[in-house]
Amino acid sequence: SPMALPSITSAYSSNSGLRSLISQFMSIERRPITALNSQKASMNSSLNLYGEIKTRVSSLLTTARSLSDTTNSSVFNARAGSSSDETKITATANTSASTGTFLVRVKQLATGATVQSTGELTSKSAATSSSKVAPGSGTIDVSKSFANAGFGSTPDGTVTINGQGFTLSDYSTVQTFMDAVNSDVTANANIYYDKTADKFTIEQKSTATDLVISETGTNPFFAQAKITAGTFSGNGSTGIQSGVLLSKANFDTALTSTTSGSLKINGVSLSYNTSTDTLDNVLSRINSSTANVNAFYDSSLDKVIVKSKNTGSTDTVTLADVTGNLLSTLKLSGATPTSGTDALFTINSTASGDQISKSTNSFAINGINYNLKNTNVSSYTDNTYTTVTVKQDTSAVQAKISDFFNQFNSITSYIKDKSSVDITTKTRGPLAGNSTFTSLRTQLFQKFTEQVTGLTGGDPDYLSKIGITLGSGSIAILSDSSKFNDAITSNSKAVENLFNSTNGIAKKVESLLKPYVESSSTTRGSIIDETKSVLSSRVTSLDGRIKRMEERMALKERQYSRQLYMMQDLLNCTVLQGNQIASMTNSLASYYG
Repeated sequence: SPMALPSITSAYSSNSGLRSLISQFMSIERRPITALNSQKASMNSSLNLYGEIKTRVSSLLTTARSLSDTTNSSVFNARAGSSSDETKITATANTSASTGTFLVRVKQLATGATVQSTGELTSKSAATSSSKVAPGSGTIDVSKSFANAGFGSTPDGTVTINGQGFTLSDYSTVQTFMDAVNSDVTANANIYYDKTADKFTIEQKSTATDLVISETGTNPFFAQAKITAGTFSGNGSTGIQSGVLLSKANFDTALTSTTSGSLKINGVSLSYNTSTDTLDNVLSRINSSTANVNAFYDSSLDKVIVKSKNTGSTDTVTLADVTGNLLSTLKLSGATPTSGTDALFTINSTASGDQISKSTNSFAINGINYNLKNTNVSSYTDNTYTTVTVKQDTSAVQAKISDFFNQFNSITSYIKDKSSVDITTKTRGPLAGNSTFTSLRTQLFQKFTEQVTGLTGGDPDYLSKIGITLGSGSIAILSDSSKFNDAITSNSKAVENLFNSTNGIAKKVESLLKPYVESSSTTRGSIIDETKSVLSSRVTSLDGRIKRMEERMALKERQYSRQLYMMQDLLNCTVLQGNQIASMTNSLASYYG
């Protein structure tokens, strides 16, 4: 129907009226462009549709190829390894492993080289709390006064250390008391509190000198600290305090550097600062370096132990002070490393002549990945062993077959949905009448349900014989899980042949799908890509047409604007002249009246 336009006079009475009029004219002119844009949107929607189909077809093709594979990497050759005692050995298997059981006797594990302090880091006389100091689960807060620090009873009186007396009431906090002891030359001792252990330690600073402590008071300090006053000789050492600054630690061998120093472990340089680093800091720095060792302080031995992360009889650890003498202080300089060892074991043999040697505890033999955790024999003739079992990995096969019919459902359901026709609204899906893809759906159903020929008599030759059928809505389902599990576990080769034999289901599906998503020597592209290419060319052509028409629309709009504004000017002049004539007529009438 013709568009209702405003009256010329009212439209020309203002600029906004003219713009509205021009807009209405242009909406009529743009109808062909609107139609082309609608076509373009429909084509882009189809491009997206074919892209989604390609994704789903490609997924099904990938799974079909996996099930049709007959090489060593086939999912049907997947292997699962297990151990009868995973505290001794763990095992996995790859596709090259033979199925069977393997009796593994492990006489020796592979170890790395080890080096440790040649003696205790401190052999000086010392005493420590015999049990936790604070009542219950509490700890002592050494930053507070003796009354508020958390002792069972408030310590009082005096303590005498190596002849030097200290009156507890002279100190505002436990820490200031300990600082006074530690800095007193005559006392010649260090006292520490370990909050983690909730224990105090007091140690002599001089080697080969007894530590002598005594006390007075109603609640003497050492009694509250669970230390029995008396004389302590050098063989009562409690070890070095690894959490105090290196410069304050009570090593037997004094540090020559009062600030920075450096050392090398396995050729890796590491620096330290005796005034800011503790022994714990240095050991942590070593462990996080590329020296490839684990270093730790064993308080029960009062030694530093350095273990190589490598293993094997040829492994070793090298240590050297570069500046300073920290390694000497830790009694590691000149220490002889204990060489690493090789793993020694047999497989299915009690004869020492069949012994196998490996430099690591993790290795592969004949497709089986072993990880030795502990020894299980002292002699290969011992009637003990760990059984490693290798079987077909049926769970991997089940998962792949499940993927196969799930992806089959994905593509067939998608094509069905997009090719349907709503009988009520008569709305047609974008694939309705498209024989290329409706035919693909039909052929997939045919491959899925037809007999597989050329198999051994009695073996399953239909998917339904292993419990997979088409259910309601033509959806592939596992209708009989018992039948499926029995087939996989009792006759896995027959299941394999059902899919990857010459006429197997996966082989036929693979052949059917390849032309849809892959080009060949005789075609420029796949069926889907060629379809998309044609559509893309049409979209490009439409873009060109739309662009040219938009350019013409811009010219048309300017033309309308010029013409209508000229008409507005003429109308304005006419109205002005009419007003002037009316004014003159009124004047004459008045004059002659």
